[in-house]
Amino acid sequence: MTTRAIGQHFDTADDAFNWANGNAIGLILIRLANESGIVARLLSGPASVAELARASGLPTDKLGRIVDFLVAHELVEAGEGGLLQATPRTAMMHEAASYIRTLDLTFPMGLEMLPALRSGKTPFEAAHGQPVFSYFASHPEQAANFGRFMGWMTRRIERFIFAEHPFHPFGTVADIGGSGGDLLLAVLGHYPGTRGVLFDLPEVAERARPAIAASPLADRVEIVGGSFFDAVPAADLYLLKQILHDWHDDECRRILGRIRAVIAPEGRVAVIDHLLSDVPAPNESLSTDIAMMLWDTGRERKRHEMEALLVSSGFRVDRVTANPAGHSVVEAVPV
Repeated sequence: MTTRAIGQHFDTADDAFNWANGNAIGLILIRLANESGIVARLLSGPASVAELARASGLPTDKLGRIVDFLVAHELVEAGEGGLLQATPRTAMMHEAASYIRTLDLTFPMGLEMLPALRSGKTPFEAAHGQPVFSYFASHPEQAANFGRFMGWMTRRIERFIFAEHPFHPFGTVADIGGSGGDLLLAVLGHYPGTRGVLFDLPEVAERARPAIAASPLADRVEIVGGSFFDAVPAADLYLLKQILHDWHDDECRRILGRIRAVIAPEGRVAVIDHLLSDVPAPNESLSTDIAMMLWDTGRERKRHEMEALLVSSGFRVDRVTANPAGHSVVEAVPV
């Protein structure tokens, strides 16, 4: 998947304006379409503008203008007889809703980025008054939305993992910082006969219980609350999906040290994170690296930096499955 460099939109004033304006207005209207019920209504079947107005509570004349934008940008489709209908892109709007809601947090951080970096604070703390994980602990609705966003990211990642990175045989897998358990359940479903441990902060683990209990795999899952800076459960495969990129190197070594203390001798740890290319490229990894600068103290790492981090924590890198379009898998064994 090739990402067009942002600079390629800045060759002319018209292109620059249309890129910035289209993205800004598009994000606003995608959110409105999701939260007003327009997307859900179209996913249930074709509808007229008048029917969408009744479902959403929006004025028909203004909704017609909004729909024109969505149709023009190929997010919904105009069918026969004036009916609007959903397409796979409409469904993707629905799937991406949790990410778009995180922009409530992201854009204020962007406004605070310059003074925050100059002062040594994270932009998140400068914008929202608390470090990110303290904020989520005191704002459960935002935390729950972030968990849904992580679930969406997991669904993106798992297709690559199962196609390109089969795990060695294991009995128990521990998903460290596993949020809602999406990845853990996917792994258990892919590897019958195994058991799993979902490990996250106590309040996060509690939020995951209803979804885990509703899964047909619930009897194979143990949910454990705690901090990975203090201790982690014993297992022979550890998953660290989008965990190490949240923290600076010393904090990462502390997390990996807790795993190293209890991992089975033949165990493995799979780090699932972006790997930065040696030559900067306009891809997801580089954008996420800047996002980590906004959110917390972490960063994305180049392959040699990730390997050095694991080696300094008592592991040897056994294999790397690189994914230039997203998250790679770095698998290591204890030494």
